Amino acid sequence: MSDIDVEVDVDGEDEFLDAEDDETISSPQALPSSEATSTATMDLETAIEDAKRATCFFFNNDFASAKKILEPWAHKSMYHSLGNSVFACLEAFLTFEQKHIEKAVDTLKICMNVCSKHRRHVTLTQNIGKMVKKTNYNLYTIEEIHAELCYAESLLLKAMLTFVEDETLVSFVKAGLKIRTCYLIYKECLTILTSRKWKNDIERVHFESGVRMGIGTFNLVRL
Repeated sequence: MSDIDVEVDVDGEDEFLDAEDDETISSPQALPSSEATSTATMDLETAIEDAKRATCFFFNNDFASAKKILEPWAHKSMYHSLGNSVFACLEAFLTFEQKHIEKAVDTLKICMNVCSKHRRHVTLTQNIGKMVKKTNYNLYTIEEIHAELCYAESLLLKAMLTFVEDETLVSFVKAGLKIRTCYLIYKECLTILTSRKWKNDIERVHFESGVRMGIGTFNLVRL
């Protein structure tokens, strides 16, 4: 979608319309109450679509509308929580104000907790078994593999925020360990992408975009 639409008037002059006038982005619907979201559930497909809409609002400088979409479900939905964390981290990185940094830390904790609830829990025996037997990622549900991806992205944000939050040597070491863990999760996500039998492209395309972005980020840093 183009950020600027061009209309030609009868005099032959171009009239430029701001991205805010683009009617293809619908306004956010009425927010569900906190009581409603505490009992309701959010399916993965709707969560991804909401995240896409929030991103469109964000890049059109409509930050309030983006937050209205994400915040009500940030305690239950992976992508709502991740999007809310990204916006909070961007605010912290751009301002370096302590209140914004603390808010970003809190939102990331919530995001990682939400993702952890949806991740597949692996026992110690299963971890040891990975050394001699390949994991069958076809047994993972679509929510579980997206939870791995969202957890990796939130962990990367947490590591970056650690450098801003505290500049001590211990914090640098902790951030480095988080980055290593994040990279290993992204590598596992890449393995899931290539080895899993996908039912359709709709399930695969969003997962692939996140994995490629993460692996590409680490490749750029390594260069």
